[in-house]
Amino acid sequence: MKIYKISSNNDFDLLCSEIKPHNIGKGIMKKKSNLNYFYIKNIKRSAINILKQDALSVGAELISPKDSVLGGSEIENAVLIANDKQISLLIKKEAMQDFGLKILSNFLKIKFKKPKIPQIMGVLNFNNDSFNPFSRTKLKDCIKKSENLINSGADFLDIGAVSSRPGSKYIGSKAEFERIKPVIDELYKHKIYEQTKLSLDSFDEICLRYALDHGFCFINDISGNTALCELAKEYNAYYCLMNMIGSPENMQDNVKDCDILGVVDEFFETKLAQIKDYDKIILDVGIGFGKTANDNMKLIKNLEHFLHFGFDLLIGASRKSLINAYFPSKVEDRLAGSLFLHQKAFENGAKIIRTHDVYEHAQMFKLNQIYSKITI
Repeated sequence: MKIYKISSNNDFDLLCSEIKPHNIGKGIMKKKSNLNYFYIKNIKRSAINILKQDALSVGAELISPKDSVLGGSEIENAVLIANDKQISLLIKKEAMQDFGLKILSNFLKIKFKKPKIPQIMGVLNFNNDSFNPFSRTKLKDCIKKSENLINSGADFLDIGAVSSRPGSKYIGSKAEFERIKPVIDELYKHKIYEQTKLSLDSFDEICLRYALDHGFCFINDISGNTALCELAKEYNAYYCLMNMIGSPENMQDNVKDCDILGVVDEFFETKLAQIKDYDKIILDVGIGFGKTANDNMKLIKNLEHFLHFGFDLLIGASRKSLINAYFPSKVEDRLAGSLFLHQKAFENGAKIIRTHDVYEHAQMFKLNQIYSKITI
């Protein structure tokens, strides 16, 4: 007999393909192989005590304040730890309880489905003030750079003509259109839209409509203007809804840590209620847009939460000052930090990774795919 301690990140199905258990047994064991953590805010002590007993009865755990055992109407926080099998049992138990536990039961029913393979969105900016000089592109280099990014592994190209870096001011619709029209025309002339999906990083309807008329299929809107989703519907295009606190001009002024998961969650809930019957929506939590470094890290680490809305997630942390906050560095020296943050974002539920460094990300994710298929 030989015994090996193997990674808990091994693919359960691949392990079973080697061991060959009975299919019924495999289904039962798979529900026990995945551990879930749920942070429950503002729950009454009376509810904590009920949930604690229910959790223990199915083999799960509830981390709760030591004084919650005294009961009462005081509001506390708690963490539920349970595998998929235990979750299925708790759904039934809490559906029969009061004190708000029916809400918990409904939330536990949600399937938080993470993507298996990421998609990469390369960035090209046609202005002179984007925070990353490497992304700045001249019209004469448009096709060459586009094809290089596509050949490096870009599933999308995100084209922009206006900077949204902290402190930037919008140049206006007319000026933006004058900048972006020649770029759109050049991409359309060379049929780049046949090689990859084209996205326009804009919130101006005139620019967006022109792009959609010329091969673009993705509206990347930082403004949160859900009226632009109606434009996306008209063209059967993707609409990316991003959270920004403030505007680019003032978003990083006096930022403070907050309940960032709650703030972004409420934003998406409110905005999505304004959109009816459309499924080509992408959600972006807006890394660096009016948030502290700590809040940005919280969003990436707990990104899985936002899968409860049922839409794909996009993350763009490429070479941003978040990296500099923890490891002082210039923009050109933040590749390693970008790769780390984007790998974690993918592991936590992001499907689309927006980056200035397509080749390096394609290489990383290819190795990640191979790694995930390795067992013993």
